[in-house]
Amino acid sequence: MNDYKKLVDINIDEIEPVEVSEFEKKRVKQYVLGTKKKIKAYKYIAVAVTITIGATIATSFAVPSLASQIPIINNIMGYFIDENSYNSNFAEVATDISQVQSSNGVSVMIEDAVYDGSSITVSYAIETNKDLGTNPYMSASFDVKGAEGMGATGTIEKVRETTYVGTEKITPHFNGNKPDNIEISWEPEAFVNMETNESVTGDWHFAFEVQSLENKKEVVNQSVTDHGVSVVISSYETNDLSTVIQYEQFVDEHILDEWPEVTVEIKNVQDNLGNSYSVDGNGGTSRDNGLSFEWSSTIKSIDPNAKTLTIVPVIYFSLGSGKGLETKEMDPIRIDLK
Repeated sequence: MNDYKKLVDINIDEIEPVEVSEFEKKRVKQYVLGTKKKIKAYKYIAVAVTITIGATIATSFAVPSLASQIPIINNIMGYFIDENSYNSNFAEVATDISQVQSSNGVSVMIEDAVYDGSSITVSYAIETNKDLGTNPYMSASFDVKGAEGMGATGTIEKVRETTYVGTEKITPHFNGNKPDNIEISWEPEAFVNMETNESVTGDWHFAFEVQSLENKKEVVNQSVTDHGVSVVISSYETNDLSTVIQYEQFVDEHILDEWPEVTVEIKNVQDNLGNSYSVDGNGGTSRDNGLSFEWSSTIKSIDPNAKTLTIVPVIYFSLGSGKGLETKEMDPIRIDLK
């Protein structure tokens, strides 16, 4: 039984309620892919819940001209974009993938993808005559060649009676420099109706590559320390899609004796012109059992007229798995833009 199915089968009456904020409710919907080797890959998750996830012949149409003859839906990312999202100009910079595979009466299409140097965002669609509910999920996510671990978050929505659209943001973690070209594979195995737990299975096998957007990196190295936790904004990278903020977290060892799981999220980002930026966390990694972390967060491209950026980190102290959670807002960090 996979971990998603275990969650669906949980007896809610046996769970002790824990008061959480709207942000924390959103975080619990996110998940972490299974790690490789010895590092830990983390995604922001409410009350420190960590979910580890890790015979029909399929017909593949990898050539764009062939894929266009079997259209499922166009401009998939348009269903998920608003003007404040980091991927508001996704269509202008995306790599056309145009792969369609059919198995067991279900067609799956990957439309396009973008790699901003930190995360890969993929858009896809599903055509099936079986009702998968309003927001189904897939039983197996994307895999990135050479990654030690990955964090991912995504959603699938019903847009027509037999058609679903999905988007997935994958943040791979590498030991060393990140590659400029990412090789991605995807074997979704099944799509599951959250309401009924019914699934539609198939034999789909996708493989494609995405080249990184050209990034301009600026070193920052500004920090704040509070509540036994230090946060260092190490750098930010800008490209035609987004701005990626890289930061590190360091926790005093005695803090972990009381709170075994401590994570830091960038909550608010605002420039000197008064623009506020919606923050999309990419997760992070720890190689020393939580004493330090490397994180990144994505915002939309910064206003070219902005001179400074003010960043507010928030600390999440957790006892783990719904046992207790406290949040502390840190002093803001203001960085000069170059």
